[in-house]
Amino acid sequence: MCVSTRFPEAIPLRRITTANITKALVKFFTTFGLPKTVQTDQGTNFMSRDFKRTLQSFGVSHSVSSAYHPESQGALERWHQTLKAMLSKYCHDTGKSWDEGVPFVLFAIRDAKQESLGFSPATLVFGHDVRGPLKVLKESFLSGCVPKTNVVEFVKTCKDRWQRAALLAKEALCVSQANMKRRFDQKAVERQFQPGDKVLVLLPVPNSALMARFSGPYVIARKVSDTNYILNTPERRRKTRLCHVNMLKPYHARDTGMTEPSDTAGTAVLSSVPVTLLSVEVKGDDDLGTLSEGQQCGRLSNSVFLAKAETHLSHLPPSQCKDVLGLLRSYPSLFSDVPSRTNVCEHDIDVGDAAPIKQHAYRCPIAKREVMKKEVEYLVENDLAQPSCSPWSSPCLLTPKSDGTPRFCTDYRKVNAVTVSDSFPLPRMEDCIDSIGPAKFITKLDLLKGYWQVPLTSRASHISAFVTPDHFMQYTVMAFGMKNAPATFQRLMQLVLGDVPQCNVYLDDVVLYTDTWADHMSLLRTVFQRLAEASLTLNLAKCEFGKATVTYLGKQVGFGQVRPVEAKITAILDYPIPTTRRELRRFLGMTGYYRCFCKNFSVVVTSLTKLCSPKVPFEWSAECQHAFESAKSLLCSTPVLAAPNFSRPFKLEVDASATGAGAVLLQDDEEGVCHPVCYFSAKFKHHQLNYSTIEKEALALLLALQHFAVYVGSSASPVTVFTDHNPLVFLNRMYNHNQRLMRWALLAQDYNLVIKHKKGTDNIVADALSRSSR
Repeated sequence: MCVSTRFPEAIPLRRITTANITKALVKFFTTFGLPKTVQTDQGTNFMSRDFKRTLQSFGVSHSVSSAYHPESQGALERWHQTLKAMLSKYCHDTGKSWDEGVPFVLFAIRDAKQESLGFSPATLVFGHDVRGPLKVLKESFLSGCVPKTNVVEFVKTCKDRWQRAALLAKEALCVSQANMKRRFDQKAVERQFQPGDKVLVLLPVPNSALMARFSGPYVIARKVSDTNYILNTPERRRKTRLCHVNMLKPYHARDTGMTEPSDTAGTAVLSSVPVTLLSVEVKGDDDLGTLSEGQQCGRLSNSVFLAKAETHLSHLPPSQCKDVLGLLRSYPSLFSDVPSRTNVCEHDIDVGDAAPIKQHAYRCPIAKREVMKKEVEYLVENDLAQPSCSPWSSPCLLTPKSDGTPRFCTDYRKVNAVTVSDSFPLPRMEDCIDSIGPAKFITKLDLLKGYWQVPLTSRASHISAFVTPDHFMQYTVMAFGMKNAPATFQRLMQLVLGDVPQCNVYLDDVVLYTDTWADHMSLLRTVFQRLAEASLTLNLAKCEFGKATVTYLGKQVGFGQVRPVEAKITAILDYPIPTTRRELRRFLGMTGYYRCFCKNFSVVVTSLTKLCSPKVPFEWSAECQHAFESAKSLLCSTPVLAAPNFSRPFKLEVDASATGAGAVLLQDDEEGVCHPVCYFSAKFKHHQLNYSTIEKEALALLLALQHFAVYVGSSASPVTVFTDHNPLVFLNRMYNHNQRLMRWALLAQDYNLVIKHKKGTDNIVADALSRSSR
């Protein structure tokens, strides 16, 4: 299609190879002349060497459109839609093959008046209206009345008509573009800027044409109109650019430090704590991101925390606060402001015989580039990195932490792909939480930049080389993003604290729990001694001493209870309606972590889990909306779970419905009051839906026993099972010809069970877990 006149051409081809396309273009060029530029998509037939040579031989330049951006050939893409619709209509009315109708459809399109130009493509190319069916009909009406002209007059008339048509077409195109801009500007956000103002601009991400994010700050150079501004972008390829107001948002400078007031008692206090911030965005009224209020300051350093330690320990009685302060002062090596280097183990990277991988630095705005410089200077100053001459290199980036401070990370994805895996296991989160139980005193310790406290071997340091826009360095310590870093760190913590009783370690989170304060201080002293001997450093700003409840691994534990974290529940309740399959999976992942608190979770979200399958079209129905709201309602009314006490017997209530199984693990407290420990629910598979009632009830019992095996599998006391299906009481002594039930009865004999019948009206919880919500 000609860009100026919108004159189209369509050539049916059996195969769209380079040779066939070249022949068709040569035929078109010999008819209408050689163009200056040919724009194509990035198909292999257009990107081939033969096609390039053909255009070069004709003196034609080749322009390529952006991948997955049809707007770069908008007129052609829209014409494709029109052509397909007209060919479909032709084939439907005539019953002929589509390729036979191409000439007739092209004739009609070329003779149709273009709304944006005001003329038909044929008029702009040939200088006169082509003789079509309507013109033939007109001649038949006016036969004998058409005046004859000679060649000279005809050529002169055509020339004048061409000039007049070109001028009118330009005017019509300008009017059409102005109307389109006016309609677009009706949705523009009302926002005013002045020359010299700093703004953030929504620009494509370098090396990723399909992504965009706000970059800057950039300075407004000139205001073109109420909706358009010219900006200075000095570090980009285009030094200035015209931007619509919808792509801009104001930039607000923020303080990079905070000042502590001087202590009246004369205690030395750090006067200024430098904190570098990143843009952690939340949605505002105009759908643009801004930094949330709770994320605008970093955490205190250890020296500042120690100077104000009494304030941070105000929740403890004076005697206990004095004990903790004395213990902190006894181990000053644990509380340095700079992470130390452990002497227990080193981290190695085994890449086999893989060739070195070299990558270039990512481009980034000037503000982030300055932050990267400071981060690298910090690494070099504290001997965490050194200049490198390695053939390996990986790019770096900055990601925000929850407190708004930057986390300097290296993109080791390509290095990780060739690294041999280390399968050292992490402990199960459920076991870590259950072991705390009804402890009265809980202390949570966190290591200061834990990964940086593990040194690298010489080989690993060589492979860890990283590049920024200004530096080429290599780590001397284990960096964030390395493939086997969690396994190495968990191994380190197991070597240091693995044999300490009443101490759970999950990576850099250490939890101590006891029933008495004396035992707690003794345990805390033991852990401090072990950490000091291993040359490890704690982060006091994230440590909690002697509390009754703490937030651990996404749950609030203490007082013999387990609760979901309120902030996590709020985030789930505020989650918008998913519009893509990926957003839906993210929502189910967030809610699924708290499914142990929820009754009937698996059955409630049945319609949502079905929608996750790529075989099912993503159509958000009323049933999906009901399931989405029901899942949120379950989390709003989550009960408090009791921490399991393995010295007491457990109870189990099970029930099965037509579509699923449900169970709840219960335990009596010291006063004999029964409390839920954990909930379980599961949908029946397709073949299980055909089971008989007794088979479904027995299957529900087996599924519940397997799920709660860690609680009831090794219980010395018998586990009391309550069911509303009376025949299940005789499972362990029934004999019949149903081989499935006999096999399940043998499996149930591995557990110490006492099965009792309970009326369905009394077995409320398990019955609700097994049935779908109405």
